[in-house]
Amino acid sequence: MGKYSALIQNRRFVSGKEMFKDVLNKETASSLLYKYKQRNIIVQVRKNVYLPTNPADGFIDENKYEIACNSVPNSYISYHSAMEFYGLQNQVFNRIYISAPKRFRPFEFDHVEYMYAPDKFQEGVVKFEGKKENIYVTDIERTMIDCVDRLDLAGGLEELIYNLELIDTVDEGKILHYLSIHNKQIMYQKVGFILSFFKEQMNLSKKLFDICNAKIGKSVRYLTDKYESKIYIPEWKLYVPQYILSLTKNN
Repeated sequence: MGKYSALIQNRRFVSGKEMFKDVLNKETASSLLYKYKQRNIIVQVRKNVYLPTNPADGFIDENKYEIACNSVPNSYISYHSAMEFYGLQNQVFNRIYISAPKRFRPFEFDHVEYMYAPDKFQEGVVKFEGKKENIYVTDIERTMIDCVDRLDLAGGLEELIYNLELIDTVDEGKILHYLSIHNKQIMYQKVGFILSFFKEQMNLSKKLFDICNAKIGKSVRYLTDKYESKIYIPEWKLYVPQYILSLTKNN
């Protein structure tokens, strides 16, 4: 078994078949896979995705973001998990949101839950170098827009407000670009309203809000659900929850 331990160290996020591709006999390869798992030489991240452990300590070298991006093909970190990656979170969740072209079943590894999140478009994804593998994550501006769009994947409205309080500067051009991709009046309403509380902090221009306001249309909508959002904001034709006004009173 020793020679295979050395061979598999560079085989990361691969199938059992690929892990033991040097073994021609399928039964032998299957037996090795079982034995290596039992001895903690390799670990199973999700169905048919394996990693070798570090011989020095018996642990894997990859962090949860590397695991997320490399366990699912063509995937990237998004929504609240992207906020966490940038250190902008108020709460740390034991859950990672992964956007990918193809939906996958949620999986759990090392006490972290990995969940599918919508992959609405491929723009605004940036690459970072991890300890072992590359990490792909939505940029700050796209993360903001995505979280406004799906508050349920942002940890809720209150969590999002806390996240935004930690952001100093943004690229307005990117914000408008991502809004144009969404191409929904309600997104201009929500983003315009929420970012209005951070105009000075993020150094946002009047032009940004003028564009958002011009795109909202005539319909009155709700920031959350109609049972919670009862305060009407005429400028944005939007009903919002009472608590957001107290959360943002210092902005």
